Amino acid sequence: MSVTTLKESASVSALNTITPSSTCPSLVEGCYSAELRPPVLRSRAVSPSPESEQETTETTKSSEGVPEVKPRIHRFIPDIQEIRVSPIVSKKGYIHFLEPQTNGWVKRYVMVRRPYVYIYNTERDAVERAILNLSSAQVEYSEDQQAMLKTPHTFAVCTQHRGILLQATSDKEMHDWLYAFNPLLAGTIRSKLSRRRAGQMRM
Repeated sequence: MSVTTLKESASVSALNTITPSSTCPSLVEGCYSAELRPPVLRSRAVSPSPESEQETTETTKSSEGVPEVKPRIHRFIPDIQEIRVSPIVSKKGYIHFLEPQTNGWVKRYVMVRRPYVYIYNTERDAVERAILNLSSAQVEYSEDQQAMLKTPHTFAVCTQHRGILLQATSDKEMHDWLYAFNPLLAGTIRSKLSRRRAGQMRM
């Protein structure tokens, strides 16, 4: 199954209320400022073709008398990317999320189908309450962070907009979640732990 996403897209119902400054900051900076064009006199009613509209230009004269041609049409091209969702469920179950408003832990049902993480309120919830894109997120694990927060079995997922702290019920459960989120990171962590335990046994 494949999913096609349109970046920076807005729902049709919200287009009437969202201002350009909040949806596209470059509009405010003047990178794509819209210009008003004077009406073009035509001898007969002709609907402009895409080719003629694309080549519409404004000719002005500089101080030296040299004609300058300035484009009048600015085209916005959507960035469309096809993301193939794995039909295999890497892991599913309950895990705790740290709420930023209350600093309390809440339990959510999570299903990992790479590259997406689907978050539900409960196992019977039919609606995804949140979706994380692992292809644009970074999974982080730090023993120092666990010691500082005094919360074991935790790891973080950092997106472009926020950081999310998750807590598993046990050390094994945490490594299973890490493997589902980022297999390479989980393998690196297990390798380090194995070497550390081997060194302790030699002592």
